[in-house]
Amino acid sequence: MGLFKRKKIGKTISSKGRYRQTALPTQKRREAKRNKIQKNTEKKVLKTKQAQKQFKKTIRPIIIIAAGLIIYVISHLLFISEVFTITKIEYDSSNIEVIDENPILNYLQNFKGENILLINTDDEEIYLKQTYPEYKKIEVKKSLPHTLILELSPYDLAANLIQQAEGVNKKFIISENGLLTEENTQDPSLPYIYIKTEDMLILGKMAMEENSLAFILEAITDFQNKFGMQVLDATYYRTAREVHLRTERYFDVWLDTQIEVDEQLNKLKQALPKINIYEDPLSYIDLRISGQSGDKVIYMPK
Repeated sequence: MGLFKRKKIGKTISSKGRYRQTALPTQKRREAKRNKIQKNTEKKVLKTKQAQKQFKKTIRPIIIIAAGLIIYVISHLLFISEVFTITKIEYDSSNIEVIDENPILNYLQNFKGENILLINTDDEEIYLKQTYPEYKKIEVKKSLPHTLILELSPYDLAANLIQQAEGVNKKFIISENGLLTEENTQDPSLPYIYIKTEDMLILGKMAMEENSLAFILEAITDFQNKFGMQVLDATYYRTAREVHLRTERYFDVWLDTQIEVDEQLNKLKQALPKINIYEDPLSYIDLRISGQSGDKVIYMPK
């Protein structure tokens, strides 16, 4: 029997053990890297917040001081300084000649010595338009630093208005908005309108509605243009809401103020083959009536 010498087996270091001792796993390296980045980010955020906080502490007093200075300057300009104090009242004479006795100009003189920035011109214009309705346009403008400018535009004179009441004829000039502007006078260049009323008309007051006056003036102009015949005058019946045009051939044309002028005059134009307004003796032509079978033209021969 032979003898065999046992071979010595040395200690074997496994590759697994050797890997643990020399390197970290990939996952752990990544976690460590993330933790490091997170810590650095937190440090930066903390530094930024501290810097912002420090900036706010520094800038807040500056803002308060600046705001105080602005408030002081504004208050000084508004209530103490005379830089914006009204010293002149002017007017724009392009539309109307404004004399020194003009009541609106005199009213604006009261604002001298006040701060122009504190004047509400819109409110003043509303008040002035209500107080002085004879003006179509009243505008108050600011010209900094110390001037108010008044701009006026009056209503145009529209007609001679003759009131017939209690056997008395009273003459006025009426403006296009229906206001009586002159008394005991007449202008031959303007149309003549008679008005039947029970109460006496007063200078400076409204004699009729603006749209009623516009209807009468339109009727006079349109009749003359359509038929080539002069209208001597018109009579307005305020209660009945009708107008009678007296033509140069001394017959009247009756119109309803609630119906369009063109609509009524076109009825007469269509009836001309049957009614010879240029030769037949007529008393009146009534264009107010509308019948069931269509519009009617009623006329009365003399």
